[in-house]
Amino acid sequence: MLKFISILLTREFKKIYFIFFILIILFVSLIVCYFSYKDYSFNNHQNIVVQNKLTEDEYYEIYSNGSYNNYLLYYESYIKESMNKVKLSNLFSDNNLFCFENIYKVQVFLSVFSIVIGSSILLSEYKNGTIKLFLNVGASRFKVFLSFLISCIFLIIILNLILFLAFTLFLIIFNNSFELFKLKVPIIFNDDVIYVNYYLKSFLEFILNMLPVIFIGSFSFFISIIFLSQLFSLCLSFFLNVFGLVVFQWLLEYKIRFLMYSFIPYLDYTIFDDKLNIVLFNIEHGTNLSIFNGNVMLMLYFVIAFFVSLWFFLKRDVN
Repeated sequence: MLKFISILLTREFKKIYFIFFILIILFVSLIVCYFSYKDYSFNNHQNIVVQNKLTEDEYYEIYSNGSYNNYLLYYESYIKESMNKVKLSNLFSDNNLFCFENIYKVQVFLSVFSIVIGSSILLSEYKNGTIKLFLNVGASRFKVFLSFLISCIFLIIILNLILFLAFTLFLIIFNNSFELFKLKVPIIFNDDVIYVNYYLKSFLEFILNMLPVIFIGSFSFFISIIFLSQLFSLCLSFFLNVFGLVVFQWLLEYKIRFLMYSFIPYLDYTIFDDKLNIVLFNIEHGTNLSIFNGNVMLMLYFVIAFFVSLWFFLKRDVN
């Protein structure tokens, strides 16, 4: 199967749309890196106002959603995150290399590419009739399905790594030094302030933010197989990726929270960049959004979609 995957990857690398994606990534990385490096200014010594605990009457005067019991549940987390933010704001120093934070915003853009890859990589074999060739060489349907899925995920990972490496290269060029690799920044760990390598920290956060990008590309792959429609897969995946969080927030205004148990609120991990805002969001809306829950939801729905689409692939006649 590894040989089959390598053949698929080699073939996809040569396709014009994949080369086009790489060129766009390089161009966008250059533009974003240049302007963010040129204009970046870290907001040092921020004025952070920590709210006192509200009474039940005061709470309902401020918040229209959620419950006071839920507020009490999250208040301790709110205080902790507020204090941590105050600590960090007084420790960070101005440094234009902090513009590396902008790479996560560019990374979200890669979801569009992953949707295109996922919706077309196997479905194109149906349209061209070449799916029968793969099945006639003796490979089982399960191996064919799994090989295409793994190839899809590998392509998405490769595009993400190209973005990270390109952003790193441009920062080195603009700064004319390797200071990026030596820079250390403070973080809160077990209520203590420790200093970590900024580049390593950025890379680990980049890997974490890659998970939703991989998921939406895989989701597009699964939907394309279930419905045998690239257009439907593209439209549905794109809608959920762009408007899913908006729909989720709109439903919360009517105290409808069922989507918090879906993958929809977790298609963009940049919402967790400011932990304090997430805690306040959970307090107001009675939700429980977190990166941990996001990882669980993405994995759960990935497994469900995998088996459903696999069943369709195994049972469908391709002759």
